[in-house]
Amino acid sequence: MNKYIPERVKQMSEYVPDVSCPKIKLDANENPYDLPEKVVAAINKAVNFENMNRYPDPDMKVLLSSYGKYIDTDTERMVAGDGSDELIALIINTFLADGGKIVICEPDFSMYRFYSEFAGCHIVSYKKSDGMDIDFPELKTLCKKENAGLVIISNPCNPTSVIYDKKTLLDFTDNVDAITVIDEAYMEFAPKQESVIPYTEERDNLIVLKTVSKIGLAGLRCGFAISNRELISALKKTKSPYNMNTVTQAAVAAAIDNISEFEENINIIKRGVRYLYTSLKPLEEKLGFKIRESNANFVFLRFENKENGNKIANILRDKEIAVRMTGGGIRITSGKPEENEILVREMKKI
Repeated sequence: MNKYIPERVKQMSEYVPDVSCPKIKLDANENPYDLPEKVVAAINKAVNFENMNRYPDPDMKVLLSSYGKYIDTDTERMVAGDGSDELIALIINTFLADGGKIVICEPDFSMYRFYSEFAGCHIVSYKKSDGMDIDFPELKTLCKKENAGLVIISNPCNPTSVIYDKKTLLDFTDNVDAITVIDEAYMEFAPKQESVIPYTEERDNLIVLKTVSKIGLAGLRCGFAISNRELISALKKTKSPYNMNTVTQAAVAAAIDNISEFEENINIIKRGVRYLYTSLKPLEEKLGFKIRESNANFVFLRFENKENGNKIANILRDKEIAVRMTGGGIRITSGKPEENEILVREMKKI
């Protein structure tokens, strides 16, 4: 083993995305629809290749202005990154790089642990009851006992699709002495009034993460962190000065300026999620899983026996239907209506 590789890196598992090309791809929580024509036209107009010999705008003024209008937030309280992933890593390295403690609720988005391990943090794992729910008083007690510096939660949760109301999250944030990161990657598919973005300015320990990946711009890799001015100022100090390329800045800004064009596809996806839930619910007992109504663009089948889940996922893969085995269950992204119907048909055959 090469002596120059840090021990923590030796112990890490490589994240290997599935690059296969199944006929039906329901494993990555992507929007299955092409961009609306009006959005494509706006992006083509906005992207100016004449300035590619210059570094991109480090302040991302146009991008942050567009997104700030969309979420009704001051640009001074926002920072953008190369997808939420860059921002997750940035937050962890900024506030916990000296060996601080992070509390991760599991199951949750796998990259929280990935970037924490890479940063050399001390990871405290909170196991959700029945693999789905957070007991917030219990979580608060754990954070206090471990003297945690940061806790991160996705809401709605990836992979379980569970959503917590804003009062619960704000009460928790106000009563824990740690930076609380709420990842709202899937809030476009949930009741928007549950977003805690409007409450970031008045709290000194709350950061909200957002992304444009789920609405249909995953290929551009763009995410946002929203918080109070002091925490955002710290993140601006530690991020790379030119961390987002010119094309992405212009393209995402143009798309967000036409955000209403995405609403039809988002509503179709919501109907698809509902169809998956109502169609798969009757199969719970026969196939040995539990499913809840979803607040995201996917449904989650929680298996008591993980091997049963693996077997079903493999059968579906043999049928060229890709789903994601994660968090003790199968996560199924809502695809196009005909793709959802095929998935349900194959599950009934199983």
